[in-house]
Amino acid sequence: MKVLWLVSWYPNQFNPFDGDFIERHAKAVSQYSAITVIHVVQYGPQIEVPRKKVEIKEAENVKEYIIYFAFKRTGIPLLDKIIYNGKYYLTYSRFIRNYFKEAGLPDLVHVHVPMKSGVIAKWIKKKWNIPYIISEHSSAYYKLIPDNYFNRSAYYRHTVSGIFKHAAKVTTVSAALGKRLQEIFSLPSFLVIHNVADTNVFFPGKNQSPVFRFFHASTMNHPKNVEGILYALAGLSTQRGNWECILAGWETPQLRQIAASLGLDKMIKWTGVLTHEQVAMEMQYAHALVMFSRYENFPCVIIEALCCGLPVIATNVGGIPEAISDSNGWLVPSENEGDLLKAMIRMIDNYDAFNRYEIAKDAENKYNYGVIGKQFYSLYQQVLTQTIPSAF
Repeated sequence: MKVLWLVSWYPNQFNPFDGDFIERHAKAVSQYSAITVIHVVQYGPQIEVPRKKVEIKEAENVKEYIIYFAFKRTGIPLLDKIIYNGKYYLTYSRFIRNYFKEAGLPDLVHVHVPMKSGVIAKWIKKKWNIPYIISEHSSAYYKLIPDNYFNRSAYYRHTVSGIFKHAAKVTTVSAALGKRLQEIFSLPSFLVIHNVADTNVFFPGKNQSPVFRFFHASTMNHPKNVEGILYALAGLSTQRGNWECILAGWETPQLRQIAASLGLDKMIKWTGVLTHEQVAMEMQYAHALVMFSRYENFPCVIIEALCCGLPVIATNVGGIPEAISDSNGWLVPSENEGDLLKAMIRMIDNYDAFNRYEIAKDAENKYNYGVIGKQFYSLYQQVLTQTIPSAF
């Protein structure tokens, strides 16, 4: 079985964390089938790139082509956008043609995030009759999100709709997102295949902080509502002692200023951006994960925390309720700092009600590489029994 992945998001030199959850899906699938990943980097018409470059990486049954195309701005925004998009699709289609001539046709194309790689998959299907499936990871189909699907141009919406229409199958990382896509695009069906956790890295630790430790890791941008966590922690400081909170990610001067103004400097620690291994170490030493997102899909950090045995406090948004139950954490309403504070107090006072090793075992059984990889491989087999591609 030859499976070609066309990914709209993937780690690259401009953003090493872009779509890293897709990279983990690739590692999971590679346990069952060799795959090739092609990613033409979308750096945007605001960034000049001096020359074309192709990075080729091979490891663990996955071969990756990360492609950068040269682009020089004219300074005219509309013209830059037209030229940039033209170069993007020309670079992509030329690379695909050359790849097919050298490696032969794949049996199946797997698109991660429909725009823009889905345009290429649709072209491949039309020209070579190769079926494609889509895995959608984006939460941008809800109107409460600032840059959402409904705010985009008619061309964008029409293109995305057409990509979904011609897909052999659609998968989502949460049932909540799948149902939303059904509402918008009238999908006949969808399959939930959750995000994956590397259980060789994320597993329970043997030691914990002597002080009750909350842990948070994120991009710390608007959707993550870290400021809301800080305000809840300020309330916690007046009601409970002997606790601390570790905050990992891209903190900003504004967040540090809020923390200082609330008198939290002695109770919180900013670590900056951490590697996956460093995040795992922090989780293993912590007591609980706290997330206060305004919107989400199915965050990897939550299932990674569960694999480390941490109970989770998180907001009742997106696909998060699909991972959290009374046995492994509690949900709070988005934007409700009062309820977040109550959950933190409850977590400190009732921590013994949670069994770290049972939490970890349950999460490992659901989200490990073998389980998730097999779900994708089974889907590939199902699709290929229903469609037969034509010869090259």
